[in-house]
Amino acid sequence: MILRIDHVGIAVRKLSERLPFWSEALGLTVSGVETVESERVRVAFLPAGGSRVELLESTASDSAIARHLEKRGEGLHHLTFEVDDLEGVLARLRAREVEIVGHDARPGAEGSRVAFVHPRATGGVLVELVQRSRSEAVQSGLIDPGSTVLVYLREPQEKLWGILRRLDSSGVSIEGIDLGSFDDWIAQIEREEEDVVGPSILFVPMGRVERVLLDRSSGQLLSLADRFEQRTGRTVQQVLEGS
Repeated sequence: MILRIDHVGIAVRKLSERLPFWSEALGLTVSGVETVESERVRVAFLPAGGSRVELLESTASDSAIARHLEKRGEGLHHLTFEVDDLEGVLARLRAREVEIVGHDARPGAEGSRVAFVHPRATGGVLVELVQRSRSEAVQSGLIDPGSTVLVYLREPQEKLWGILRRLDSSGVSIEGIDLGSFDDWIAQIEREEEDVVGPSILFVPMGRVERVLLDRSSGQLLSLADRFEQRTGRTVQQVLEGS
């Protein structure tokens, strides 16, 4: 069953060049940036009401987005519907001899499963179908200032963790630390050391950002923020505020 229009995908040559229009001129908020290795593309999501705009930048010269840009230039690339049963929808389409690109579902952004309907079947529009886990569906597009996040960087590769202060077309600002220093920071607080080396305000330009993810628990695996509170007896926010 179709649940909603999830997003509209727009192919761009560079996120850094196109994000300012959507986030600054139009005033939409960048809710996340992620590299989808299976599609060789880097995406930025901007919520707009109950749907989103997805900007897509190719990460490989022979990717589908690169071919689209070479043939048609920047612009509308696909329309995405969220479904509750991707395999069921695909089975119904195959029964009607609707052509599916690549035949099967594959991994998509934000841990989803996706499939594409060939434009020959739709009158020229590439249609994407996406199924999310319920937790992903609830969290999708809800990375707001004050959230604890993980920021994955490239050139060179690094992982940062902390409290999101700003996310826009220029880049990401967090009050955080290198992920490799996380356990050492907790240990210093547990020992009640006077000179604790903790988080700093860090800014990373958008060109280095590979993806931004919410730091949240998954099943029995605690989020880093929950691990911090469990070990120190205080939330990250309380420690940063000195309370």
